[in-house]
Amino acid sequence: MRDEVLDLFLEFIQDEDCSIFFSSHITSDIQKIADYVILIHQGKIIFEEQKDNLVYNYGVAKCGKEKFAQLSSDDYIIHRTTNMSVECLVHDKEAFKRKYKNIIVDNATLEDIMLFYVKGGTSCED
Repeated sequence: MRDEVLDLFLEFIQDEDCSIFFSSHITSDIQKIADYVILIHQGKIIFEEQKDNLVYNYGVAKCGKEKFAQLSSDDYIIHRTTNMSVECLVHDKEAFKRKYKNIIVDNATLEDIMLFYVKGGTSCED
């Protein structure tokens, strides 16, 4: 039934004059339907972004703590630390790869991006 509703939404929004305000925690549905994503957490807007920009430009950089210490805080949005490594959410994965050639950067999914913000990490602004 959910897939049928999503298909109806897709059909409806083919008319560019029409919009749907769609609230969901199911990232696969958001990925399928949305053109624009607004993440609201605890009543606050965390980000507003075109979905394609999120999917195609954002990345997750993974490195050791020593390499992380060499990163400029301007080059990532938020990071989380484990016992052995650090993962950083970056908003321009290609620029990050050019600047830090020896750090692995994976594509970020919508779920990755949302979890960085919602489940925690340390923002560059903290």
